[in-house]
Amino acid sequence: MKTNILAPFIKVEDSFQFYVNGRTFEMKENTLNVVEKIDQTLKTTIAAFESFEFSDSSIKWYHGALKFAFDINENVFKHNDSLIEGNTFANHVLSAGMVRYNEKPKAELFESLPNLLSNFIVLDFAATFEGNSNIVDVFKLDEKVYVSRFNTENRLANFFVAENANAAAEYVTEKTGESAISFLAELVEGEAKELAEKEAKIAEYNEMIAFLKDQRGILAEADKSIAEIKAADQLINEEIKTWEDKIAELS
Repeated sequence: MKTNILAPFIKVEDSFQFYVNGRTFEMKENTLNVVEKIDQTLKTTIAAFESFEFSDSSIKWYHGALKFAFDINENVFKHNDSLIEGNTFANHVLSAGMVRYNEKPKAELFESLPNLLSNFIVLDFAATFEGNSNIVDVFKLDEKVYVSRFNTENRLANFFVAENANAAAEYVTEKTGESAISFLAELVEGEAKELAEKEAKIAEYNEMIAFLKDQRGILAEADKSIAEIKAADQLINEEIKTWEDKIAELS
């Protein structure tokens, strides 16, 4: 499951359009639909999203052996670790022969990133599930759950509003083999609700185990002949075993 999905997202008159996994959606009055008529600004934003590699602090363009980057925090362009100064990005890379003239549009698109950043948001109401050649996106809007599926083998796609959260979770498992229960925890009912609570506990225990293993990794560099270090390492291992046993009890 992938959550907190970065997506191109813009306001269009009285609605919002956004792009996830090859499809554009329109959100209007808490109703979601797939749209074919895409706003031009969103098209440009999507082109950038599909052309470059996004992270929290930078956007990278790998051009053959070259790496260009836009540093989001510093608001500057770089070639490898060298700052590009005194010229526009596109003119610089073209005049230096780093990029051929026929790729000028892509260089200009990269240069436009500072103006496009406001068109990206992290979707907290969406999750993506993948498996069995299917990509399934699930969206929560109020009490409604919308489902978008794309099959990467036969290229078939469908989109619908689920009868309820339980039905959406069952669909995700059927198509991908993954569980959407934890994502839909506040909406599912009955046994699914109990399973969601169990999955939440397991996730919490796994976080604790990951933290303890990080601490064990730090101790691994210390001198184990020191009694205090050896005792701390043993205590951490015992704690890890305790949390693993708790997970086993829930499984």
